[in-house]
Amino acid sequence: MNLYILDKEYSLLGEIETYLSFLWTRRYYEHGVFELHCKAEYFQMLNEGKYLYRNDREEIAIIQAVHYKDTESGTEAYCTGTLGESMLDYRVIDKPVLKYDTPEMISREIVQTYICEPATADRTIPNVSLGDLSDLGTKVQKQVTGDPVGQACYEIEKTQEMSHRLRYDFQTNNLYFEVWQGKDRRESQTENSWAIFSNEFRNVKTVDYCRNATDYANVAYVAGEGEGEDRKIVVVDIRKSDEEERREIYVDARDLQNAIEDKTPFDDETGTLSLDPVYQYTDEEYEELLTQRGLEKLARYSLIENMAGSLLSTDNLVYLKDFDLGDYCTFKNEDIGMEIDARITEIIEIYEGTNMTLSVTFGQDAVTSIRKLIKQEVN
Repeated sequence: MNLYILDKEYSLLGEIETYLSFLWTRRYYEHGVFELHCKAEYFQMLNEGKYLYRNDREEIAIIQAVHYKDTESGTEAYCTGTLGESMLDYRVIDKPVLKYDTPEMISREIVQTYICEPATADRTIPNVSLGDLSDLGTKVQKQVTGDPVGQACYEIEKTQEMSHRLRYDFQTNNLYFEVWQGKDRRESQTENSWAIFSNEFRNVKTVDYCRNATDYANVAYVAGEGEGEDRKIVVVDIRKSDEEERREIYVDARDLQNAIEDKTPFDDETGTLSLDPVYQYTDEEYEELLTQRGLEKLARYSLIENMAGSLLSTDNLVYLKDFDLGDYCTFKNEDIGMEIDARITEIIEIYEGTNMTLSVTFGQDAVTSIRKLIKQEVN
């Protein structure tokens, strides 16, 4: 792995040939972060730089803060920042987006409208364009105004367990927006190779388990437009059965209007601009719109379980080959009689000297909303 510092035009300033420590955090439902500590001789380059690129990935990071530290034990330069996806939040959705489509297509349209080809030319983020189409998901009703672009995309994608990335091409300096989904590597499927974390397979060294249902909710009352008894309210219930304990939240969705002016009305069937700039939802469409808002809010109130431990490097589970960010994996622990399937939502790569440590977080499961942490030490 080589680390390169680029300026705001993506031109190469130089290489960080040695570093003290390097943390690279990849996240599935939000943008990642990084932290780099190196010798003071690199301070000027870091201070002039805009981007950090590692040549072993199609990923790029944005340098947000640069520090110089002079202590009795010596001098050091270090910088922190966010991974490339965070630049999508540099733009906000200032006009209503009205769409009935898959999360992938809605996200692509938002990025195209507010990042790639905005109505106001100086809102364009250079070098960003739409990448490969994955053809994922089922259609939903979506109306959004005022949110940062990246945040809006993550929220709609999360309801169907998808994510997005800005894939960086170092040769062309292009960033490609793509919606994607991790592979299913659970023990219960046969399409992909399994990724099973288990003390039985001797790839889990220690375990630290914690369960937290403090903020858990599974039923949302989503209140749309109207006043008093005339206010439109939809109940979104994600429980698997009536026997499951009911825990409710109230969602004020007054911003979702039944009739709203569409600044760029478009007829999907004819491919032409609509003659009527005011879009009127049917009762069924408006209920779908409120339901989608409820699902997005409930995703923030998941049941949390933490599983912390250490995993020594083994041949049966190789990072980036046998498991990766977004993959659905199986975790077993015979000592406490637990077997859970969960999706990897965060991976922290920690480089110190010649060693790399992986901290892997398993996020909400489709059924039980599980969150776990496993630490892997790679020599």
